[in-house]
Amino acid sequence: MATSEDHDSVGGKMPAMCDPCGRRKKTTPAGVVCSTCDVHLCGECRNLHEIYAPGDHTFEAIDDVAMDNVLVDMQGLDLCSAHDKMFRYICKDHESLCCDDCQFDLHRTCTEVYKLTDVATDACSSLLRSVEEVQSVVSKAKYVIGNSKMHVQGVEGRKHKIISEIDSKKEEIMKLFEAAKRRIVEDLDQHITSDKARLGNVEHGAESVQVNLQNLMSLNEAVSKDGTDVEKFVLDFTCKHKSAWGLAKLMELQKENYNVQHTLEWNDRLLTAMNEQLVSLRHTELPSAMDTPVDNDHVAGKDKLISINIF
Repeated sequence: MATSEDHDSVGGKMPAMCDPCGRRKKTTPAGVVCSTCDVHLCGECRNLHEIYAPGDHTFEAIDDVAMDNVLVDMQGLDLCSAHDKMFRYICKDHESLCCDDCQFDLHRTCTEVYKLTDVATDACSSLLRSVEEVQSVVSKAKYVIGNSKMHVQGVEGRKHKIISEIDSKKEEIMKLFEAAKRRIVEDLDQHITSDKARLGNVEHGAESVQVNLQNLMSLNEAVSKDGTDVEKFVLDFTCKHKSAWGLAKLMELQKENYNVQHTLEWNDRLLTAMNEQLVSLRHTELPSAMDTPVDNDHVAGKDKLISINIF
C-alpha cells in the first residue's frame, strides 16, 4: 500500500522514494502517489507513467495521503527479503507476496496476481482467524515443550529406579553368596576339627611307638657291652615283640593318616547362568502425547531389548 512516509530502522520517518527510480538503483524522493496503480513517483516518472502506463490515473500529493495509511513497524514482515522493498502484490498461483521487482521479474506470466490494496478489504476478519490459529499452535507448542520436559524427568527418574533395582538385586545375590559362604565355612570348620582330631591321634600313637622303641635302642649298647647272657636274651626277646607291636601299631595308625582335600563344587545351572545374560534392559517406545490422550504407561508400544551381562 502506498504511504506518505516509510519507517526507518529506529522507528523514525523518512521521505518515500520513487519506485521506478528505485528499480534503476536511484534514490529519488517521491512527490506523488498514483492511487490507481499504488506506486510512488517523482516528477519525471509521473510524466512517463501517464504516457506509458495504460488507463486513467489518479495522483495525490505525498502530503495529502491519509494518515491512517501510515504503516506500523512490521518488523520486516512487509519487506521482500530479496529486494528489501515493500510487498505490493500477491501471486495466488505461487501463494507468494511480491514487491514491484518480484512481480516484474518472476510473476509477469502468472494469471492471478493482485494488488494487496485490492484483496485486503476483509483482512480484519481473516486476520482474527489466522491469529486464533497461531495461538492454537502456540498452545500446542507449549504443551509439547511441557510434555517433553516431563518425559525427560521421567527418563531420569526411571534411570534412578533401574539403578536402584540393579543394586537391590545385587544385594540379594550377595546375601545368597554370603549365606552360602557361611554354611560352607561352618561345614569346613567341622571337617577340619574332625581331621585335626584324627591326625592328632595318629601323631600321638606314632610318638608312643617311637618312644618305646627308642628306649630299647638306648639299652642295646650297654647290654651288648656289659650285660649278662640272660640280660641280652631278655633284651632280644623284648625287641622282637616290641618291633612286631610297633609295626602293627603303625600300620593301624596309617589307615587314619590320610589327607582330605576340600574343594568347591558349583551347581552346573549357576555356571551356565553366569555365561548367559542374566538381566536385560527393555526399551518401549510409547505413542507421543500428541497421538493419544491415553496414559502412556498403559499404551502398548514398540519394544527394543538390549541385554547386559552382570557377570
